[in-house]
Amino acid sequence: MKLTRIFAAATAAIALAGVLPAAQAAQPGFYVGGMYGQSEKQIDIAEFDTYATTTVFPAVQLTVDSMTSTLDDSDAGFGFFAGYRFNTHFAVEGGYLELGNVAYRANASGNITGVPSDARLNVDTETSGMTVAALGIWPLSYRWEVYGRVGALFSSNDFRVFYDDVEQRPRRLEFSENDVDMLAGIGTSFNFLEIYDLRLEFQRIFDAGDKTTGEADSDMISLGISVVF
Repeated sequence: MKLTRIFAAATAAIALAGVLPAAQAAQPGFYVGGMYGQSEKQIDIAEFDTYATTTVFPAVQLTVDSMTSTLDDSDAGFGFFAGYRFNTHFAVEGGYLELGNVAYRANASGNITGVPSDARLNVDTETSGMTVAALGIWPLSYRWEVYGRVGALFSSNDFRVFYDDVEQRPRRLEFSENDVDMLAGIGTSFNFLEIYDLRLEFQRIFDAGDKTTGEADSDMISLGISVVF
């Protein structure tokens, strides 16, 4: 199931929660926590194929006769956060978010200045960074509540290229670009033992990445836990 379908279901659940009476859940104060989940970047393999055939292969003088490629656009993601809840309905958070790796692999056959050659190309991109966000919260009961978030990811976007063929020495390229990406999320939390909250959340980072490393919306669904001081 695509993460966007989960996003739609969670949105419907929160809309339904809006007609329920409010109830006090977690208490105001400082809290810290962490989360772990699955991320997926909505990027097209055609963008990587274009990069391979118009940039990488011409640079090494490889004339391509045939090529196969794959793209793995999902990976494990995780994060840490700290926040302050001002009252029943409002909190602010800051933290760190790691969206995981997008892995492109290509195998090509062709020739280099007339000499037959086989080549492989690996491209890996990774986005991570610091986040700031505001949370709007709606308690459903003493234990349960739902929330939405809006904020920004101050991202560091790593781009790694590895090229190898049977005629030349392997070549590597690595660089990193910074950007600011908007984010939004919806989630639900369950309070237990009075100071702990178990979270299930869907987040979308809009245009995650940088133009030179590949921009696309990135979705993450995660399970987290926080503790109030």
